Amino acid sequence: MKRKIIGIFVCMLMIGTTTLAVADWKPGDGYKMHFPQMPDEVGWDVNFHDYYLADDWQCSETGPVTDIHFWISWRHDIVVDLPYIKIDIYSNNPQPPSKPLEQLWTRTFTPDQFVIKGPFTGDQGWLEPYGEYFLHDHLMYYQVNIKNIQQPFVQQNKTIYWLVIQMQLLYPIELGWKTSKDLFMDAAVWGSPGQWNPIIDPVEGTPINFAFVITGPPPIPDLDCNGTLRWTKVKAGSTVTGSFIVGNIGQAGSLLDWEVSSYPSWGTWTFNPANGNGLPAGSWVTVNVSVVAPTQKNTQFTGTIEVRNKNNFSDNCTIQASLKTPRSKTSIDPLFINLLQRFFRQFPVLHWILNPK
Repeated sequence: MKRKIIGIFVCMLMIGTTTLAVADWKPGDGYKMHFPQMPDEVGWDVNFHDYYLADDWQCSETGPVTDIHFWISWRHDIVVDLPYIKIDIYSNNPQPPSKPLEQLWTRTFTPDQFVIKGPFTGDQGWLEPYGEYFLHDHLMYYQVNIKNIQQPFVQQNKTIYWLVIQMQLLYPIELGWKTSKDLFMDAAVWGSPGQWNPIIDPVEGTPINFAFVITGPPPIPDLDCNGTLRWTKVKAGSTVTGSFIVGNIGQAGSLLDWEVSSYPSWGTWTFNPANGNGLPAGSWVTVNVSVVAPTQKNTQFTGTIEVRNKNNFSDNCTIQASLKTPRSKTSIDPLFINLLQRFFRQFPVLHWILNPK
């Protein structure tokens, strides 16, 4: 008991050293899920302890998951710094009750990779995921914001995924994931991979969902490509030039590239500029093309130049391109000419008919 009291006292002293920064997500901001699951200010906080906690969402727009926001509380309002946040994304097992199926993505975030907003207040209860509970446990809750995730998970529209979170603090400090006012699909779950159990409100007997929001970068308008590259009767080994236009760039700093595809391994292609990285939003760019034709005659190329936006994997357009070198002039075999001359000498009447003058 003495050790527990000392531990609580030390943690209370740490409250003053905990950095709580203002984050970016608030009601009315964008999201990339069925709807934001907002925190219930007088709801429960479910203890992470040694467990994994998980809740599902349905993707509303294909693209990378760059931001994750969720709400937490410390039991008895004893606030300490978070050493890490481990987040997994799982596929969905739809067999009722639905649960996480297969791990698709995982990342552990250190304190420099997330910020915390708060506190907010409400009369909240504390819930152990297996059912034990304590009313009127604490008053403060907080919003955790993980932003600008590098190498993010790319979700697919209308697909259901599970957000799985694990955080551990040394006893007696305990941390919980705040429950939501909103219910989507089945209950949230607790446990470990392969052993998931639904979480039920111990008073109401209803399924519990957690408070979180999945977001991503703003939608990027489709790229537009304008122009056709067509070169005919190109001298073998010579250089030809042309240009095409790429426009409707939807986001400042977008990473664009273009390259030739669907072509045999001949010819040397040069693009100026080499790429469209960092162009202003909504801008257009003229891409000059220089092609060194192959040295073989009677060669034909037909293919495309693909333009891609690396910030939005589904955003691309194409330019049609073709190049043709002329045929070689046909040479007549000298032996054939000699035979033809002998033929005309033997049949002079044919020579007279073909050359009447």
